[in-house]
Amino acid sequence: MQHDASKNQAAGAGMNTTNTYSNDALQPLQQRHGLRASWREQALSTALVCLGLAYVLSWAEMGLALMTGLDEPIAALIASRALIGGLYLCVAFRLQWARWITVVLGFASVVLVGPMLGAEWRAIPVAALVTGIVLVFKLAASIFLLSPDASHGTR
Repeated sequence: MQHDASKNQAAGAGMNTTNTYSNDALQPLQQRHGLRASWREQALSTALVCLGLAYVLSWAEMGLALMTGLDEPIAALIASRALIGGLYLCVAFRLQWARWITVVLGFASVVLVGPMLGAEWRAIPVAALVTGIVLVFKLAASIFLLSPDASHGTR
């Protein structure tokens, strides 16, 4: 019995082997990790597309507000959109702090602006429609950015 154990160790068939899976068993695991890596990129890409669409529509929303004659300072409207654009750019550069600020702002805007859509609909239906679409994009982006897979490769 002692002789067989020393033979197995000498042949490299001992209990402490590092390659415990055959190559056939590893292929499905590698394929799943490849699929997971593509989902990570897709979650972030989808969030960025939603943020981009929300950003473009926010400029249209500002134009509608100016056309209706609302008394809001133009400089403040432009500055707020420029700051949000900078934040979304930081999200595109995968900065972790920007991702979390975007998620919080996205949910906050849905919670705070969403209930006002009815009053906006009675005043300016087109603007309410644009605002609603912006909120949907912000909510979708926030959900995709909350995905743990979207944080892969962030700084």
